[in-house]
Amino acid sequence: MTKANADSLEEILTVDLFGETYKFKTDADPSEASAIVESIMGEVARAGEGMKGPLTENRKFIQLLVATLNIAKELAEVKKSHADLHEKLSRKSATLIEKLGGCQP
Repeated sequence: MTKANADSLEEILTVDLFGETYKFKTDADPSEASAIVESIMGEVARAGEGMKGPLTENRKFIQLLVATLNIAKELAEVKKSHADLHEKLSRKSATLIEKLGGCQP
């Protein structure tokens, strides 16, 4: 990732995928953006591990689709985990407030 402009907060994010280079503008923190790209690239590579044959346009699409589905599944699991934790903390907080006799000043 390289700085787009000294006066701008935008960064240029460079992604190399299937031998092609793509550039995107982002205002994300450079190290965070790089970590996200590395994660995505790792998922794309992992999705292609079991695939055999030439790297056709169809195979590229399938590989990207599998990577996308894997990332979406992981996101859904994180969201569910977050919701479960929020519910558990809400119940525990309500129990503590009840045990303390309410929060009245």
